[in-house]
Formats: sequence, C-alpha cells, structure tokens
Amino acid sequence: MKFKLFTLLVAVFISNTIIGQSLNEYKYVIIPAKYDFLKFNDQHKLNSLTKFLFEKEGFKTIYDNLEKPADLSNNPCSALTANVMSNSGMFTTKIIIELINCKNQKVLVSKEGKSKEKDYKKGFQEALRNAFESVTAQKYNSSNAENSESVSVNSAVEEAKKAAIEVAANVVEIIEPSEDESSNEIAITKEEVEVEGVVLENEKQEVEPSNVLYAQANALGYQLIDSTPKVIYVLLKSTRKNVYFLRNKKGIVYKENDQWIVEYYDLDTLVKEVVAIKF
Repeated sequence: MKFKLFTLLVAVFISNTIIGQSLNEYKYVIIPAKYDFLKFNDQHKLNSLTKFLFEKEGFKTIYDNLEKPADLSNNPCSALTANVMSNSGMFTTKIIIELINCKNQKVLVSKEGKSKEKDYKKGFQEALRNAFESVTAQKYNSSNAENSESVSVNSAVEEAKKAAIEVAANVVEIIEPSEDESSNEIAITKEEVEVEGVVLENEKQEVEPSNVLYAQANALGYQLIDSTPKVIYVLLKSTRKNVYFLRNKKGIVYKENDQWIVEYYDLDTLVKEVVAIKF
C-alpha cells in the first residue's frame, strides 16, 4: 500500500513538473487552422479568437498551415502548440486549452471553460474566453523568452570562440590583446547593454491603444481584426513595401511617417484615417 502511494506521488510530481513549466520560456504559439471537433477552418471564428487572445498576452503566433519565420524554424522548441478541445453536451458548451511543447509534453492544461449560450458561435467563443483565463493567470512575460534565446545564442558563440582558440593554439601563438584594446571592448559592451536596457524599459512603458487592429497573416496578405474579434479590413499584397490594396473597397493602406494610413472612396467621398496596426 505504501509503495503504491509512493508511486502515485512520484507520478503526480513528474506530471506537475512538466505542466508547471513557465510559459515565459516560449516565444511562439502555433495555432491550428482547424480544430478537430469542427468541420472547417476557423469555424465560429474560434481559431482567429485563439490567435487574438495569445497575441494580446504578448505571444507571437502563427497558423500551422503557414510558413514559419526563420527564428522559429531554427529553434522549433521556442514554440507551443495550442490544442483546443470540446467536450460539449446538449445544453452546455465546454472548452479546454492544452499547450503542448516540442517534446509533445503538456506545459499547461486550462480549466474547463463553459457557456450555456444557445448560439453556437457565441457559446464556443464565450467558453474559449473562460478557459483562456488559465493562460492569463500565468502573467506571461515575453522579455524572458527573448532573454533566454539570447543566452542560448551567446553560449553557442562562446563555445565556438573557445573551440577556435584551441585550434589556433595548436597552430600559432595566441596574441593577447593589449590593455587598451581590452578596455575599449569592455566599454563598448557596457554601452550596448545599457542601450538594450533602455529599449526594454520603453517597451514596458508602452501603452497599447484601445483601437488597435491586429494583423493576421493569410495567403494573400493580412486581415485586420479588432478586440471583438471582428474583421475590419482585408489587406492584399502589392509590389511596393508597406503598401496594400483594400479588398472589397476602392482604396489602399500604406505607411507614412511611422503611421499606417487607410484611404478609400465611400461613394464619391475620399476617406482618410490613421489606424494603429499590430503585426
């Protein structure tokens, strides 16, 4: 009996160790374009809502059917995959979110989000938002993931330097840098660190505007959604950098003086407005 109890405690400890890993270690969340319990891509806008909620927490997100950024391809373990599951009954919609790492381990399992909304779209979205409270409670800090990535890169660079020195020692005499050169190098490094610190402070103080639109990549360009999430604009790529055509409107979106401008015709009237876009 004692042995069984001990085995159970060990199993619980191992399970908690895996699930207890900090989300701060991860930079990306991969969102499935379609969930297994739904019939088609982004049904009930559930995948879009998942993407929006993770971006709001500070994660970088990408759909699993799109090409991955270079840094994610080089370091696939910097991403978690969001697995959304439904255990809905006749009168209650139930949603659970699982975050899976590159070793197929569960890093987080959310509480069961519930909704008694009769409308399918509203019910699924309400249940998802309720389940997502478990993610919000983790208080994700994206700077930790970036620092961890920098440490890994720096460690690799240091190891490469050591290997190069060992090889050089077997061929020629190593020339030690002069005192002046060493002090200059240290001064430059210190200055770089101080500048990076200032940038991080500015990022923390940055306040996200309430009318910000979130860009979600697709095959033709982007769709811009608000916090509802509701699709406000659909952008089509052009041959010019930072210039997009508006789908279903006679107009364009372009960047000017670090601001995004939307211009289109409403009947015979030219409409021009400044929008905040978060890519």
